[in-house]
Amino acid sequence: MVTIPHITQNMFYIILAAIAVVGLIVLIIQFRRVRNSTKKLNVLSKEAELKKLQLVERDRESYRLMNGKGLPKNQNGNINLTKINRSNLMSKIGHFNSEINYRVDHLESTTEYHKIQNRIIALDKKKEEFEKKSKKV
Repeated sequence: MVTIPHITQNMFYIILAAIAVVGLIVLIIQFRRVRNSTKKLNVLSKEAELKKLQLVERDRESYRLMNGKGLPKNQNGNINLTKINRSNLMSKIGHFNSEINYRVDHLESTTEYHKIQNRIIALDKKKEEFEKKSKKV
């Protein structure tokens, strides 16, 4: 015969709280992943848009060269504005990426520095313990 263990009411509340905490942690992790992926998706979509603009510009220029026709002045102005906008967006994206890389490198270096300091402190403590033991002997 199977016996079911008796769980007190306090124990039941503790188990429910633990399950809720674990669920909350999983929810927070998923939220952060979604937020990071949307940021990456936005950057990639801007880059794709810029590449499309480049392809259209190349096609227009090659078409113009093949036909031997020049574009009217207002279209040349539009192309120049498009090129300026594209270069501005590219510089902003490049600056954004370089800033992210700088911050990641800085964060990695500081965490490594703290890890090394903690290891040095631990080694000093062990050294002191060994010196105390050696003095006793």
